Amino acid sequence: MKNTIDYIKEVFGLDLNITEIPKVQINALPFYIANEYNFWKGNLMDRNIVFAKRNTTEHFTPVQYKKQLELLERQFNNPVVFILPDIEAYKRNRLVQKRINFIIANKQVFIPGLFIDLKEYALKAQKQEYLKPVAQCLILYHLQKEPLNHFTYKQLANVLQYPYLTITRAVENIQALNLCTIEGAKEKTICFETGNAELWEKAQAFMKNPVVRKVFTDGEIDDKLFFRSNINALAFYTYLNDEKQIYLAVHQDTFRKLMKEGIIKSLSDYDGKYCIEIWKYTPAILANNQFVDPLSVYLEFKDNTDERVQLALKTIIRQQKW
Repeated sequence: MKNTIDYIKEVFGLDLNITEIPKVQINALPFYIANEYNFWKGNLMDRNIVFAKRNTTEHFTPVQYKKQLELLERQFNNPVVFILPDIEAYKRNRLVQKRINFIIANKQVFIPGLFIDLKEYALKAQKQEYLKPVAQCLILYHLQKEPLNHFTYKQLANVLQYPYLTITRAVENIQALNLCTIEGAKEKTICFETGNAELWEKAQAFMKNPVVRKVFTDGEIDDKLFFRSNINALAFYTYLNDEKQIYLAVHQDTFRKLMKEGIIKSLSDYDGKYCIEIWKYTPAILANNQFVDPLSVYLEFKDNTDERVQLALKTIIRQQKW
């Protein structure tokens, strides 16, 4: 919620005066809604507003959001604004078409009841910089697999199995965020000037969930082409109980290839024996024993508000050999 408060203050120069809504009021809501959001009340443009923050990175359909919005506004007798995790531009447009109030920090504010529609390209606020997928992968490899200090770009390309030009851009991205320096002229090398624990603390702010989207299938697929992820991986690395749902990670380029070859088919957006997570970078580079790496798991779950999950994430960090 802090990101949203800071974002609104940066855009409008206003404080939301946020306070958490008492549990007795939340308990009056249907369980399926009360369990999916955290609720605050505040003030925006001299209007009392209820803010419903999605507590996972998953999204409902626009129709579901619309029904929930109508129910919540009847319940609270005030405008309700959803605080949502990041979502693809075309899906945001569908929310706009349904006239659903929402805020996505550093992306868009759309509250038609207050005549507010500020899109990412119209904001004067400084755009948040992030690590590109390959740059994030490079740092995670350095933290978990082997030190990459003083590796040349050619050596990095060989180790990470990415093209030389892609590696060049990744290192420049890392340098631009003050996470490394570049040494040499003709043959450049990467140099991390801090220890791994400090690098992780600094880099986290620029790292994103590696998952682009999720799809489901009941079709038989070869597990060896994928890497176990999500709650399966979190349970593998910690004492958290696993779930029956099978989560499999694959790079987006590999996914497209498998779809073209007919190895993956009969997809669903809702349910199936396998949940396939399509990743921004190649999970194979960082994987352990057919499971995705622990720090990528951390990044996938870091915004999850479940106390058991947060305890498991702390375990992951404690287990790291910086």
